[in-house]
Amino acid sequence: MGKNGPIDVIVLNSHGVGQVCHIKRFPRRGETLEATNWHVEEDGGKGATVSVALGRIGVSTGYIGKVGYDPWGDMGDQWMSESGVDTTFMYRDHSVSTGTGLIMIEEDSTNTIVDGDSACMALTTEEIHDAIEAMKEAKVFITGFGMPFKKALAGAKIAKEEYQMTTLCNVSPLPSEEMGNLDYLDYIVLNDVEAKTLCGYEEDVRVSKKEIVEQLQQKYRCKGVIMTCSAEGSVVLDGDEYWEVAPTSVKAVDTIGAGDGYLAAVSAGLVWGKSLREATQWASKYAAYKVTRQGSMTKKPGCGYPSLAEVEAFIAGLN
Repeated sequence: MGKNGPIDVIVLNSHGVGQVCHIKRFPRRGETLEATNWHVEEDGGKGATVSVALGRIGVSTGYIGKVGYDPWGDMGDQWMSESGVDTTFMYRDHSVSTGTGLIMIEEDSTNTIVDGDSACMALTTEEIHDAIEAMKEAKVFITGFGMPFKKALAGAKIAKEEYQMTTLCNVSPLPSEEMGNLDYLDYIVLNDVEAKTLCGYEEDVRVSKKEIVEQLQQKYRCKGVIMTCSAEGSVVLDGDEYWEVAPTSVKAVDTIGAGDGYLAAVSAGLVWGKSLREATQWASKYAAYKVTRQGSMTKKPGCGYPSLAEVEAFIAGLN
């Protein structure tokens, strides 16, 4: 139970603060490259961004993570709380510093991210278990590898096996060790580049999307796979059922946080009683709208993660 009533979605992942700069292109190895407009963005780690996106579309969300006693931790608490997210289990620890990351945005709006250490390294399995137990009424559990991946997976295992929640895991950034059997995950979520890497393919190898997600399902024994494909939409394998979600054509302004927003929107759809097919179709339109807006967690008008009313108005305008 959260501070303001029952929790529908639990998010276990990192919070950190992003430093953003704009570059003409990604630097070559060993090259010093000029950057402009370097600033601290209202953008957190994957746990904070997914939580804020959920909160702004009206989903009762509880966050689990660990931060330091520092201004970056204060920022995360404030950003999430202002979006209606329950931060009771945003644990504080004097022994760690809240993580930071560097986001480099190229001229075509593509972003590349370098993540710093996550304060969730100090998060214990006992703390994770206690937090999930306190919010055990939740329907959906989301985690990802912005934090140490074994702790993320331990949380998903608890959520599925002890509390029968629907579990989603964004397996990004990809871990350096094998993930093993993931049969307690309903859906692994990743982009097409990450998916090819896990399947052992070179980036330029041509292979069907259906074959890739089927290989991942077989390799990790998860129920299904949700693979985003940038401007090409997304593809989904749910048990034996496969489908492709067509992209929505928009002029991209800022792709920061789009993937996290998509994951949040899929989870919201499941909470609202949509089928996974319906949820991924709605999430695709949500993500298309998000990339037309600057930033992620900023509250500037017309920027950042949108409210439900704003999303619905955008979708209505497509028809």
